[in-house]
Amino acid sequence: MNGFIFLLLVFGLPAAVGFKMALSRGKNPFLWGMLCVFPFFLIVLYFEKPNYEIKGHFRLCKQCNETFPWKRIACKYCGAPVVDANSD
Repeated sequence: MNGFIFLLLVFGLPAAVGFKMALSRGKNPFLWGMLCVFPFFLIVLYFEKPNYEIKGHFRLCKQCNETFPWKRIACKYCGAPVVDANSD
C-alpha cells in the first residue's frame, strides 16, 4: 500500500497539476496531463503562454497583440492599460 501511495504522489500529482495548468492555458489537458507524469513538462507548460484570450486567466493586449495574466492592470509587454468594457 505504501508503494501505491508513493507512485501516486510521484506520478499522479504532477499529472493532475499539468492537467489543471493546461486547462487554464487553453491547451489539451489530457495530452499535457500524460506528459506531465515527467515533471520536466510542468516547467515547459508553465512558460507556455496561450495565443488567444482565455477569460479569467489571460488577456490579449489590443496594442501589441500579446497575452498576459488576467490580474494585471496593464500589459507587461507594452504598458498599455487594460480597457474594460464595463467601465463606461
